[in-house]
Amino acid sequence: MLLKKRLIVWWNCLLIVGAITLVWGETVSAQRVYIDITQPSFERIPIAIPDFKRQTAEQTQLARDMGETLANDLDYSGLFRPLDPKGFLEDPQAMGLTAADIKFPDWRRLGADFLARGAYQVQGPTLKIEGRLFDVVGSRMVFGKVYEGETRNWRLMIHRFADEILYALTGERGVFDTKIAYVQAQGKGKEIYVVDFDGSNPVQVTRDNSLNLSPAWNSNGTQLAYVSYKEGGTKVYAVNLMDGAQRLICGYPGLNISPAWRPGSNELAVTLSKDGNPNIYLISSSGEIIQKLVQGFSINVSPGWSPDGKRLAYVSDETGNPQVYVFDVASGQKRRVTFSGNYNTAPSWSPKGDWIAYTSLVGGRHNIAIIRPDGSDARQLTHGEGSNEDPTWSPDGRMLAFSSTREGGSAIWILQTNGTGARRLTRSGSGQELPDWSPRASGR
Repeated sequence: MLLKKRLIVWWNCLLIVGAITLVWGETVSAQRVYIDITQPSFERIPIAIPDFKRQTAEQTQLARDMGETLANDLDYSGLFRPLDPKGFLEDPQAMGLTAADIKFPDWRRLGADFLARGAYQVQGPTLKIEGRLFDVVGSRMVFGKVYEGETRNWRLMIHRFADEILYALTGERGVFDTKIAYVQAQGKGKEIYVVDFDGSNPVQVTRDNSLNLSPAWNSNGTQLAYVSYKEGGTKVYAVNLMDGAQRLICGYPGLNISPAWRPGSNELAVTLSKDGNPNIYLISSSGEIIQKLVQGFSINVSPGWSPDGKRLAYVSDETGNPQVYVFDVASGQKRRVTFSGNYNTAPSWSPKGDWIAYTSLVGGRHNIAIIRPDGSDARQLTHGEGSNEDPTWSPDGRMLAFSSTREGGSAIWILQTNGTGARRLTRSGSGQELPDWSPRASGR
């Protein structure tokens, strides 16, 4: 019952904040400042983020917490360089909120290109946040929005503000309202958890007292499929994140593993060994077999869909060692993609369809690599900092989450897709593995 309540609160919060942004959000200035972030010479955008201004006496700590959370969000994106507040010249509680109040020359001298300014009011359980972005160089406001909801959901509102800043400057949505599912070791068992994209608010999803593995989000982020041994053998289950309800998807004789939801549908690719060798099947959300996709005398596992749902990346040992292949559903044609290294696994297709990330055994250690779907331009992103496995893409294609032992026990880490900016996501002990990044919240 506690799990249901926490999951319902979580998803209702996302829906509420989204609705209030649309209802209350007032775009004061619709002029956009698009910055090309694809150029090789791109450098992080310097942005100043003072503490938010208190407009009521309640919840004074939020002033700093909101500013720090917004700065962390933008820093995590890899596109912004938040300036150190210790160098700011004004008391954030004294400075104003409008362009007429902002001392733009002072902020330019500090090296800021942009200034994010916020204020908030607390009235009982209700919180109203004003968020404004200023172009310091142009001495003008780019946009202003108002967010309102329950005070306990302030972090979700700040995530939305960060998303608006990213969109205003790049024309692309961020991932600040997304979650990452992962497996957490607990005693002799393993359970499924979800956590905010920045590592905050971990929530336990399963309480099966068993081995639960391979969480996989559906396209709208309302369900997680996963593999469990809770009834003996491997079976694929789904948990509804709106109400916490769990159900069996498939439990055929033999292996039932590696579920992957087909984009934009209620179908899944799964590996089944019901006929002997492990092969990849397309099944409905209720477990009926629709089509056998990949078959043969080899072991075929770990399907990962292309964003259009027309192709699969998967792993097969048909040439002797595990390698990544691409399968075209319509034609039934397959081709081997990886040739460097003799043990390549866990493929994950980028949301833009231009890369496949995978785990590659190099020099006795597992590392994260990416490659084009045609097998060209292979790049290794990690280089022996512990064992690095099971990559999963952020919805904007700019980051990868993966498990790593670089600090001892296994934890979830995040890395920019150019191989820089590695940071640890999960902090509670160790034993975290098999991450899967959610889609953006519905309607984003």
